[in-house]
Amino acid sequence: MWRKSFRLLFRFVAVSFRNMSAFRLDFFTSIAHSLIYQAIFIVFWKSILTFTAQNLGGWRFADLVVLSTFTLVANAVMLWFAGLLRLSQKVVKGELDKYLSKPVSPLFALIAEDVNALVSTQQLVSALLILGGACLYFGLRPAPGNVALSLLLMVLGCVVLLLIQGCIAMLTFWWGDVSRLNSLFMMTGEFERYPLTLFPVGIRGFLTWIVPIGAISTYPVLVFLGKAESVWRYFGIAALLAVAWMAVFQLSWRRALCHYEAFGG
Repeated sequence: MWRKSFRLLFRFVAVSFRNMSAFRLDFFTSIAHSLIYQAIFIVFWKSILTFTAQNLGGWRFADLVVLSTFTLVANAVMLWFAGLLRLSQKVVKGELDKYLSKPVSPLFALIAEDVNALVSTQQLVSALLILGGACLYFGLRPAPGNVALSLLLMVLGCVVLLLIQGCIAMLTFWWGDVSRLNSLFMMTGEFERYPLTLFPVGIRGFLTWIVPIGAISTYPVLVFLGKAESVWRYFGIAALLAVAWMAVFQLSWRRALCHYEAFGG
């Protein structure tokens, strides 16, 4: 079963990368686009810090540049699960039947079909270029252990956010089109570009426990830079949320399949 599933995933990833060989200019243009887009935020932070004595609530310019790169890495990770975010559209259009009829997990097939490996690679390359340049220019020397822990925390945060978005998408089985609700949730993702420690306690708590944006940006960056007050506290929060939302997701998925109706099912 698992062998068939991973063989299917490999085929879809291979198709995604074949597109790169067919449109090579587009691949490098997309990387340039990501670099320019991040440069806008970097210039913004530089302009702000010009009037704040090169420090903003304990965040230096170098720290904010690293924060910008982590947002790219987080987006690169989540692009592998873009199919989960399109679940609501496929339910509304009655396109879930083809996944239910395949000899693999329908959820796995749904995610694998829409995996954005190429776009993910583009964003990851952009992030590595910016992060590598920042480390060289600012003389940053993060400990290997901090690098590994920060990436692990960020991936765990991405899992939590994907589970929440998946639960929202599954509301389609009962309520119909929930694209507006999903868009409203995704708007909170804009907070990942800003240090959460700059916000009031209420907002910081909301973006840590309710919509854990901090787990994919601010907190991993603090771990990466060696400035985290309590690394294991961040991991504890992320792990607790992951377990809770995984349970909600699995229960919702089982009930949603029982509730699904379409012309072919």
